[in-house]
Amino acid sequence: MKQKLCKAFCDDLSVQKVPAGLAVTTAFSGADGDHIGFFVIETSKTKYRIEDDGVTLPYLEGSGLDFKSGTRGEALAELQSEYGVSIDDETQEFYIGNLLEDQIPAAALKFVAFSLRVRDFMLMTEFRVATTFREDAARLLSEAVNGRAAIEENVPITPKLSDFPADFVLRAPGRRPVGVFLGTSDNRVLEALFVQMRNQHEIHEECAIVALVEKPRTLSLRVRQQATNRLEFLTEFRGDEVAAVERIAREAIGRGATLQ
Repeated sequence: MKQKLCKAFCDDLSVQKVPAGLAVTTAFSGADGDHIGFFVIETSKTKYRIEDDGVTLPYLEGSGLDFKSGTRGEALAELQSEYGVSIDDETQEFYIGNLLEDQIPAAALKFVAFSLRVRDFMLMTEFRVATTFREDAARLLSEAVNGRAAIEENVPITPKLSDFPADFVLRAPGRRPVGVFLGTSDNRVLEALFVQMRNQHEIHEECAIVALVEKPRTLSLRVRQQATNRLEFLTEFRGDEVAAVERIAREAIGRGATLQ
């Protein structure tokens, strides 16, 4: 059993020499799919330091998470205390320093556990960004239709197209409904494409299916191409929010959908 456990934990461990020391990649990965890794740096003849690449903390802060105060700052400080991890103020790296050689394995396990826990903050960031996008889109859509269409959230476009509910469905008297799928990922847009293809080849309901993408790099090139060619249209939100939403509103109510 011990050998099997060691094999499970160690087979995917990669250790490479780099100019500063050793680069270690583990079998563990965060929610983003990236494998957890770290560097082992020799700081003197007998002392070592384990550190990350200095990207994680700036990424989180750049995404809008404030660790300098408040509950998130306290949560990060508690994690650091629990695992014995510090922050290099100059490089923004997480690290465990002042290690003897025989202390490295135990410290490395702690550092990997800490790295996994820190990535939970990324989930909070992604959720907050997605929520903000949804709230902004809902508000502007409501302003654009200005009462001339009902806006429903998380419902099927029609009862026969219930496989994947749209994020928003705009229904105006005398016009076909418009299902809006928020393109927060490839998967979500693929769901819109599934609904579109099923309707086109099987159900034949009068409706329009569109995708609203937050920013250009949200989707892979292949999925973007398929959506552009197969959906009613795909429109981009950030940087030109008014025009993006007005285009959807015009599809739902016709001319006169404008935001002042």
